[in-house]
Amino acid sequence: MGIGIVQTKYGKLQGVEVTEGKYAGITYFKGVRYAASAEGENRFKPPVDQEPWEGVKVCDTYPKRAMQPSMGGLAEEPYQSDFYYDGFPEVSEDCLFINITTGAQSADEKRPVFMWFHGGGLGGGHSFENEFENSELARKGIVVVTVGQRLNVFGYLALPQLSKEQGGISGNYGLMDEIKALDWVYENIAAFGGDPENITVGGQSGGTAKSGALAGSPKQKGRVKRVINQSNLNWVGRDYNTMEEAEKLGVEFLKSKGIDPDISVEELRKLPAEVFYSGKLGPMDMAIGAMVADGVNLMYKDLYKNINEFACDCDYISGGNFGESNMLKTFSLGASAPVTQEQYYALAKEQLGDLYEKYEFEKNFPCTPENADHMSRWYAALGLTAFGGEIINRFYGAFRKEKGMKGKTWSYLFSHVPPCHPEEKGTARDSEKLLAWHSSELWYTFASLRKSEDGKNNVPPARPWTDYDVQLADQMSSYWANFMKTGDPNGEGLPYWPQSDENYGWIELGDEIIGHTGKDSLLDQMLYEHMMRREDIKKVLEDS
Repeated sequence: MGIGIVQTKYGKLQGVEVTEGKYAGITYFKGVRYAASAEGENRFKPPVDQEPWEGVKVCDTYPKRAMQPSMGGLAEEPYQSDFYYDGFPEVSEDCLFINITTGAQSADEKRPVFMWFHGGGLGGGHSFENEFENSELARKGIVVVTVGQRLNVFGYLALPQLSKEQGGISGNYGLMDEIKALDWVYENIAAFGGDPENITVGGQSGGTAKSGALAGSPKQKGRVKRVINQSNLNWVGRDYNTMEEAEKLGVEFLKSKGIDPDISVEELRKLPAEVFYSGKLGPMDMAIGAMVADGVNLMYKDLYKNINEFACDCDYISGGNFGESNMLKTFSLGASAPVTQEQYYALAKEQLGDLYEKYEFEKNFPCTPENADHMSRWYAALGLTAFGGEIINRFYGAFRKEKGMKGKTWSYLFSHVPPCHPEEKGTARDSEKLLAWHSSELWYTFASLRKSEDGKNNVPPARPWTDYDVQLADQMSSYWANFMKTGDPNGEGLPYWPQSDENYGWIELGDEIIGHTGKDSLLDQMLYEHMMRREDIKKVLEDS
């Protein structure tokens, strides 16, 4: 038996209940509006309340996804066949909706709440992608809320004339949407069997920028209890624009689209949405999708200052994947040309400087021509990359413990390589080339993969899942569910996950699940010394 008709602050909602099988009793509320439409006169404004309604709204259909220029890399492999094999939903400026999945039968169950923010940078993607299917988390006692919000130019355009209208600040509309969604959830989620005092916010890739900013905003008012950051800790490395910088970017963006930068806000809101995506997409289209240290929603330009002040007591899970970056000093994410043996040593030397000789890298961390690319991405995942790596996630826990922050910290590295079909060897879907590719862990953390007896009804159809994939997905989703419940991922029947504290604990989620503690190995010593030379880490330490 599901939860039935739910009474919210604005009116009654009815979802879609599963009546038989493994997920019997789970109810899906699709396309629940949390704010009025962001179209027309509400374009480039903070979100506003919706109007209450009479009767019962039936929530049986997912909404349209937020406006976005194109799918870009999301339409390439492996994403196309894994995540978007059934096509892309239509787009609309009317996109301020959440989707709620609950296994509760009454409003007094106080189940943990998980607010999930999708990836795709701050420019693309949507909240109900196949890899986020959350029946298993709901079965394990979590009320899951996936959040849609404004993206790219519609979510983050700042302009002097908009700032003048809005009390001296503009931009951050996507972040304000997140805050509005949090307000709605806090006020209404108890009616769905959720506990408003136990909210975890999480995301992957660009979703960490969203969940991290929400946790680090004074507007969350202590309502965020836990944070899950997948594929980026979102603590150091990429800071926010100032208001002045954001407004300058906004002016240049309008010029790039042939729009008068002095256009009135009234006329700006009347322009067809397509005008903002005209012409060939370029760097300016990416730059416009950035958050702003506006002094209201985000207090500081330095990302870590917001987290240290406003999320210091939050419990954290953070980690990355083996395969999603290379040993580059510049930002590297996703697939790249394979690294040769010669390039492997050159990249390591560029990263390490004099540490390369100090730690006798060629002797102690050698590669062969056959495994050079894999080794490059392995050491990048551990910390030899501009992207961050596992050593920073572990250091974050030790730093928080030393500074007396109450939140617990847990770090992971996902290293299991999803299987591919034999005929895909040598193609863009070759598992040995992709390894544990960026975003691949989502099938496991949500336990959203499905393995059928003959393989013909697998989800996604392109993956020949094994029994071990099903087992690992069950274990990983259990870690995640346990964390949402108690702040500790450990539980009965699961391999022990050591905490990231002064012992620098972490866990490898791979072909085996292996917990690690300490940083006394030669590799850890090298990674730690290299990390402590990073300018962003030095800045954190100087300020603390």
